Order: sequence, then C-alpha cells, then structure tokens
Amino acid sequence: MGDHNLAVIGILTIGFALASLFAYIAQRLKVSSMLGYLIAGFVIGPYSPGYVADLQSADQLAEIGVILMLFSVGLHFKLEDLYRVKNIAVPGAIVQALVAVLFSTVIVYAAGWSLLNGLLIGLAVGVTSTTVLVRVLSDNSLLNTQQGHIAVGWLVVEDVLIVLILVLLPTLAALGGGENLSLIHVAGSVLMVFLKFGTLMLFMFTWGQQLISFILTNVARLRSQELLTLTVLSIVFLIAVGSVTVFGMSAALGAFIAGMVVGKTTVRHQAAANSLPLKDVFAIIFFITIGMLFNPRAIIDHFPLFLGIIGVILVVKPLLAYLITKCFGYPLKVALTVALSVAQIGELSFILSEVAVQLKLLPEDGFDLLVACAMVSISINPLLFKYLDFFEYYLQKFKFFNNSKNGIPALRIKKGRTSPKVIVVGMGPIGQAVSTLLIDSHLTSSVIENNVDTVSRLEEATSIIYGDAANESILQDAHIGEAALLIITIPDTHKTIEIIQTARRGNPQIEIIARSNFVAETPVIVEAKVHYICTESEALKAFVALTKHVLHSNGI
Repeated sequence: MGDHNLAVIGILTIGFALASLFAYIAQRLKVSSMLGYLIAGFVIGPYSPGYVADLQSADQLAEIGVILMLFSVGLHFKLEDLYRVKNIAVPGAIVQALVAVLFSTVIVYAAGWSLLNGLLIGLAVGVTSTTVLVRVLSDNSLLNTQQGHIAVGWLVVEDVLIVLILVLLPTLAALGGGENLSLIHVAGSVLMVFLKFGTLMLFMFTWGQQLISFILTNVARLRSQELLTLTVLSIVFLIAVGSVTVFGMSAALGAFIAGMVVGKTTVRHQAAANSLPLKDVFAIIFFITIGMLFNPRAIIDHFPLFLGIIGVILVVKPLLAYLITKCFGYPLKVALTVALSVAQIGELSFILSEVAVQLKLLPEDGFDLLVACAMVSISINPLLFKYLDFFEYYLQKFKFFNNSKNGIPALRIKKGRTSPKVIVVGMGPIGQAVSTLLIDSHLTSSVIENNVDTVSRLEEATSIIYGDAANESILQDAHIGEAALLIITIPDTHKTIEIIQTARRGNPQIEIIARSNFVAETPVIVEAKVHYICTESEALKAFVALTKHVLHSNGI
C-alpha cells in the first residue's frame, strides 16, 4: 500500500474518530457539530502536538466536499421561497453585506493590511452559514415561521452574492491581485467573465436542462436508487469540470448550477435524498481540513484585528439586520430572529477565503482569523437563540425597539387540527381516491410516489414528490413534522413497515392508516403501532371510509 493511500486512510480513520467524539461533545453542549469537526481537524493538523495528517491528501478530499456542498446549495435554491420574502430579504442582505464589507475593510486597513485584503475578509464576514442557521431554526421550532422564511431568504441572497464573487476571484488574481490596473482592463475582464457566466447559464437552463431531465427521468424508471445516485453524481462532476475547462469558471460554480438544474427536474427530491449522505461525509472532511489549516498563532499576532472582525460578526451584522427588519415594519420577535440568524459565519466564508488564499489574494493569517471567528460565532449562535425570549422581554420595555409599522403581511403557516397536513404514500387507484376526498374536504396534503411517470403527469396539478417514502429526507420534504395523518396505500408490507418506522422518528404523534396485502400480515403492522389497517379485500372503499372516520375523529 502506497504512502498516499496510507495518508488518506489515516485522515479517514483518525479524523472521523475525533470528529465523531468532538461533534458528540458539541451536540451535548447544544452547539453546532461544525465546531467539533473544526476542532478535530486542528488536533490532527500541523499546529497542534501529536499525530499530523497529510494536508495535501486532506485538501484533495475537501475539494470534493466543496463541490457537493455547492451542489446541495443549488439543489435547495428556490426562487419561489425567495420571491415570497423578496421585499425584505433582497435589500436587507445586500445592505447588510455592503456595510459588513465597509466596516471590515476599515478595520483591516487600519491594522496595516491592504484594501483588497479588507474587501475579501469583509465579503467572507458578510455571508452567514446556511448549515448552522437551518439547524438552529429547526432546533427552536422557527424554521417554518414568518421569521424563519425571512432569515432563510436573506441567506439565499447572500449565497448568490458569494457565488458571483467566486466567479470574479480568478479574474482578480489574473490581473495581478487588483493593484495598478487600468479601468479598461478591469471592465473588459469583468465583462468577459459575465459573458462566459451568461453563456454557461443559458446553455444549462435550456438544452442542458432538457437533456439532464431526459436522462434522470429514464434512469428513474428503472427504480434503481444506486443507479440514480451514480447518474446524479456523474452529472454534477461533469458540469463542474466542464465549467472549468470549457467556460473558465470555477468547479464550485459549476456544482451550484448543476444543483439548480437538477432541482428543476421531477427526481429532485430523491436526488437530494440519495446524495445527502455522501455530501455529509465529504463536508465533514472539508471542515476537518479547515481545522487542520488553522494556526492559532495568527490570533496572538493579530489580536486587535481578531476582536475587530468578531465584533463585526457578533455586533454590527445583527444590529444592522435588526434595524433593517424593523424599518420594514416587522414585529420585534421577527427582527430579533433575523438579527441572531446572521450573527455567525461558516462554510461559504471558508470556501471564499480558501480560494482567495490559493489565488494569493489573501494572506494565510487572514484565513486563520476567519476560521477563529467562525469557531467563536458558531459556538455562541445557538446559545443566543436560547435567550431569544429573554431579549424580546427586555427590549419590549423600550418604545424604540417595540414600535413597528402596520401593513406588512404575515406569512400564514397552516397549523392546527382544523386543517391538518395529510401525507399520502402511493398514487394508485386507492391513493387517487383518498387524494380526491382530501381535495373535496379542502385539506392540505402532500403525495409521495415512486413512479416517475405518474409524478411527471401530476406534479403541476398537485403537491407530489417523486421518491422513496421510507427515506427520511423524502418525508421531511413532505413536511412530516407538521403532518397530522399519514396514509400509506402501497401493497408492499415490508416497505410499509419501513415507512412507518421512518415517519415515527420524524413525528412520533402522527396517526397512520396503512394497507395490508394479506390478513396474515396484519399483526406485523399492528406491532408497528398502527391502529388503522385496511386489508386487500375491498381496500378502496375501506380506505375512503377509514380516512373519513379518522378525519371526523379529529373534528373535521
């Protein structure tokens, strides 16, 4: 076995073991797992005593993590979600990013660094970690609220801004790092970059999208999850490499675009579910690599600068987000939630700063300072959310903080037993009959179906998801946590049990109606704590009658 293979095995063995340990400790302390991964990387890195992993091998693995993370960001990027909160998220994110850049540039320049260094650090500081935010909002039951939608939309705008900056960084490097450049050269180079970018986008969202949709739909017809995963990953890496070799863009940008294109296909939910475990593995390697690169000496050597940058993250950004949200007339709790949401930095900050270091646009000390600030901010952020009600209580006493304008429409999230969320698994004759009953009853429902042709035919008329309902990610996409009733109409008892077990993990209180193919199989479903079971005999009538009974018992 070669030295390179041993180095990779060493990173995976010791790195994953330590990452598991420190992530467990982090979760017990109610902070982000990301902090545990960063600490694990530092422990096996060159700036701590003991075992030192091969940084070059780790960096190669981390590149895959960057591609898969940007693919995931693109896959979940929805213009509809952004459109709902565009009036606050777009101007808010842009203004906050510009002010963060301004403050950071002044602080960095005052410390004796160049304006370009200050600009890049400011851009890295201005973007917030989507991974940390979604986790914190979910833990505090805020993700599907008005403030949760605004915060996520805000971050989507930041993500797009950073992707555009990543497009321009190679041009800055090629032009000599932005020093002594004529305006014509800069404008010409930027124009060329955006022409290439526009050409790539035009191709991908026309012929490229049609081709990818055709390929994935035909692969999905074979109902092989392994083949679908392999095909999706092949498409991601082909687009990532093609964006570099053909269009001169970054692989990260290509992966982001690949995610957006796949996200518009019928198989998007199952593609996300299949790629999620692989993305998580390589994302962990990415954070371990970042931790390995961290040199704490940079904090000691530049301590005043470190305090200045962390001040921008924890004070300037939240205060500005709060004031912007209040100026748009939103209530105190919404403004506080958005403010606390932006009080941290994470994965895209790392990607931006790492690319800048590789292109010689940012010194390594700047990268180390950003990693240190990320470690501090993602440790503190979950704790700040724990005191959200405390902050709201005391701020209500001040008229300035409690005053809000009228006329801002709230996002209505349907809750309560009077309009339960119902999930139907299977769109055969029984599923169609039950869905018709739910529509006639004016009840919100989602359908999960693993026949891609059925989904393609119905996805414009109803809320239907292509995928395996036994997959936790698919049930989450169908909002299992908010559902009051799960109706499983498929005849496969083994698959039904898997779906029930997964659903119970996502929502222990959910009521379930299941189908038993044979009377002899009914006890197995009963053991899964399902009290409403239809056997194959007259299943259609029984399902409709049973659905009516359960809805009636819930006051519908």
